[in-house]
Amino acid sequence: MVILVISSCTIKEKMIINEDGSGSFSYGFDMSGIFKLGFKSKDSTKKSKVIDTVFTFKEVFEKSKDSIAKLPADERQKLKILEKFRVNLKSNEDEKQLAFDLEYNFPSTDSLKDMVTPFESLEAMPRIGPGKKLGSLNTLPNKQNKRTLFSYNYDGKVFSKKIVSPADAKKSDKNKKKEKLGDDPFSKKMAEILKECSYSMEYHFPKKIKTVSLKNAVIAKDKKSFVMKIPMQDLPEDEEKLGFIVTFEN
Repeated sequence: MVILVISSCTIKEKMIINEDGSGSFSYGFDMSGIFKLGFKSKDSTKKSKVIDTVFTFKEVFEKSKDSIAKLPADERQKLKILEKFRVNLKSNEDEKQLAFDLEYNFPSTDSLKDMVTPFESLEAMPRIGPGKKLGSLNTLPNKQNKRTLFSYNYDGKVFSKKIVSPADAKKSDKNKKKEKLGDDPFSKKMAEILKECSYSMEYHFPKKIKTVSLKNAVIAKDKKSFVMKIPMQDLPEDEEKLGFIVTFEN
C-alpha cells in the first residue's frame, strides 16, 4: 500500500502570506492514481463508503489523550505539530477519488521555524486508536526519529525556506542508487503513473517578486506568486535542494 501511495499521488505544497505576516500553509495529496493500478476495497460485494469530512487533529487527539500520554516523548512531540492542522479528507471509490488536504493558519511566519512536515509527524498516528487509518496514509520512510527540519523566514525583503536533513539520512541518500523498474506488466503500469505524478509548490506574497532561486519556478503575471512543478521521478534525492530564497521589489 505504501508503494501504491508513493507512486500514485500528486503532492501540492501551498503557502499564502498576508500583509501582516499571517497566512495559511497547506499540503494536499491527490492519490486517485492508485485506481489506475486496479485498486479496490477488500470486500467488493459491499458498496464503497463515501467520505467527505473536515476535522482537526486536536479533536482526534482529545479522544485519545490517555493513549497519547503513554507514547514516547519524541512521538508526542510529533503529534503536537499535527494539532495545528485541519484535515479535509475525501474518498469515493466509485468516482475514483482519494485525496486529503492538511492546512494550518498561522499568526506569523515566526511560528513556521524549525518544524517538520505533517507527513513525517503521521508516523506516530497508527498507535493512537482513531488515528490508525490516518497513520496508514503516511508516505515517508521511518527515519528512526531523525527529523528533517523546515524553517521559513520572512522580513518583508526576503523570504526563505530552508531544509535541514539529518546527517545520517544525507549520507544514506548519497550512497543510495535509484532503483529501476522492471519490464513486467506491473512495473510498466507503475512507470506510466510516475510520469503523471508531480510535486508542486505554490507561494503567494503581499509584495511583488523580484527573483526566485528555484530554477524552474514560474512567476505569475502580477508578480505576487510563483508555482513550480516537478515530475515525481525527477525529485532530487537530497531534499535540501527544495529549499529556496525569494527577493522582492522595493
